[in-house]
Amino acid sequence: DLYQAVTNQAGRYVQGGGCTSVGVAGLIHSGGFGSFSKGFGTAASGLLEAEVVTADGRALIVNACTNPDLFWAIKGGGGGSWGVMTRVTLRTHALPEFFGGAWGKIKASSDEAFRRLLARFFDFYSTHLFNPHWGEQVKIGSDNTLEISMVCQGLDPRQAPQIWAPFFAWVKAAPADFSATNELGARATPARHWWDIEGNPSMIQDKRPGAAPGHGWWKGDQGQVGAFLRGYDSLWLPATLLQGEQRQRLVDALFAGSRYKQIGLHFNKGLAGAPADVIAAALDTATSPALTEAFALAIIADGEGAAYPGMARAGVDLDAARRDARAIDRATAELSRVAPGAGSYVSESNFFNPRWQQAYWGEHYPRLQTIKRKYDPDGLFIVHNGVGSEDWSADGFTRLA
Repeated sequence: DLYQAVTNQAGRYVQGGGCTSVGVAGLIHSGGFGSFSKGFGTAASGLLEAEVVTADGRALIVNACTNPDLFWAIKGGGGGSWGVMTRVTLRTHALPEFFGGAWGKIKASSDEAFRRLLARFFDFYSTHLFNPHWGEQVKIGSDNTLEISMVCQGLDPRQAPQIWAPFFAWVKAAPADFSATNELGARATPARHWWDIEGNPSMIQDKRPGAAPGHGWWKGDQGQVGAFLRGYDSLWLPATLLQGEQRQRLVDALFAGSRYKQIGLHFNKGLAGAPADVIAAALDTATSPALTEAFALAIIADGEGAAYPGMARAGVDLDAARRDARAIDRATAELSRVAPGAGSYVSESNFFNPRWQQAYWGEHYPRLQTIKRKYDPDGLFIVHNGVGSEDWSADGFTRLA
């Protein structure tokens, strides 16, 4: 609905989520990223004003001048911890003329060839893609594959494929080492129609009774619907890993980690390489400052199909789930060797993270605790690993401190 109103109808851009099902309020509370956050910032940094119903029942207007402490806290301080957000005012931006992307899946014939592929890609990324234009992700597979699913803004139909041509040519020049299991390509199209559902082969229209005509979701998100997660973790990878000899350490860690599980690198969820004003706006939110120093958020996760009660399907395979959870931990550990103490994105993270305060909010956590005690002294709004939750039992019903 947000993109329909702002982009399709008004011809402007607003920072919402990459997935079309993402709710606006929760996205702001969590910090929040969209596909083009490297160019336009987080959803939290785009908040200008909100109305929040606090624990004592008051409906407060919060902005940079009125209740500024609560305004800062709801910008990335975690969902479900501060109150009920009933209204928001968001910053909009001039809409770029074009949105676009690059895609393809490359399989290496050996471990040695895969290492060379990763090294070449990150050399290419740091030179040509580490900027506000490019976002979304690549997947580094345990089967020695590199899957490209990236998007761009502000590049025309000539520029987007031109940028990728040298990398694709390098891959195609070594058929004994690399094969394209999916077509390799890049393009740009008019941005005004990016979120049009009708006739868009990349989207699935919501055809449930009563669904609005413009509602739907990206095909790539279909597997997430109702998924039973076996494990999940994330960590921000600092941009220093793209520099000089550090880049080889990054490649070695990604190769080692991918022996256990596929690793997704979400470039739009790290703001290093963004414009200075985008960095400054993100630093004025409660999200960990590690976000602004990271070139990407690494996500390692796995699961299986929907497992709702009453569904006609086999039961959850708990043995396989435990194996996957251990593999995710091992893959994450490999990345942690080159990014010790790395932060993690609160909405896509390890449910069991023992250092969640530091991982999610870093140096901001003590300030968040103070604001929490001011606006919710009795702990009405408590969520798992949310601000102030360490004072409560795991179920949130018994106060411990």
